[in-house]
Amino acid sequence: MTLEKAAAWLLALMCYLTARELFRLSGRHVLALPVFVAVLLVLGAGSVLGIDAGTFAGHTQALKFAMDVAVVGMAVPLHMVCRQLGILLVPLLLGVLVAATLSVVGVLLVGWVLETPWVITAAVAPKAATMPVALSLVANDAAHQAVAVAAVFLTGLFGALLTPWALRRTGVVDEQIHAFALGVSAHAIGLVRAQAQHPAHLDLAVAGMCGNALVTALLCALLLF
Repeated sequence: MTLEKAAAWLLALMCYLTARELFRLSGRHVLALPVFVAVLLVLGAGSVLGIDAGTFAGHTQALKFAMDVAVVGMAVPLHMVCRQLGILLVPLLLGVLVAATLSVVGVLLVGWVLETPWVITAAVAPKAATMPVALSLVANDAAHQAVAVAAVFLTGLFGALLTPWALRRTGVVDEQIHAFALGVSAHAIGLVRAQAQHPAHLDLAVAGMCGNALVTALLCALLLF
């Protein structure tokens, strides 16, 4: 391992550990999720130290491979929960499929109408997936990675804030549906809120997040590349 590669790995590790500590100190606040904060710290450190994002990504390529493996691994908790859903399985899976399709295709349509550069549209399209999934689908340069980070963060934040309100307004009171919808619409931020409001159904929130991430990854692979 070269000195430059070792430095890149050390920087990534330090940023992640710092992000975890900030998450703990914040009382596990949704705005301080380690993955979001760690990415922002890496981007900030790279700007200050003059580290090219492409070079950093090349030195930490194994992290991208690990994220890809993690995406595939999401099928495990999804499969475990699916076996327990019973009659809810089909409508929930259809809900994930519809939600992910609307999310990705909606961004593509808006980008086309507004004549947004394709690379920016492609960076925003996986916004409803988890951060590792979104970053694995975006070009390895600082600008587009930053756009993806912002899109994922804002989607999670507004999803966590608006999903419970929208469900209540439409008369949906089932806590299982609330937990699942938070996972689908707000990924990791949704899990934090589901853990606080519906701890008995956290597994459904995880299933919603994983299901949406997998479907979003598949759609983006088909439509963006």
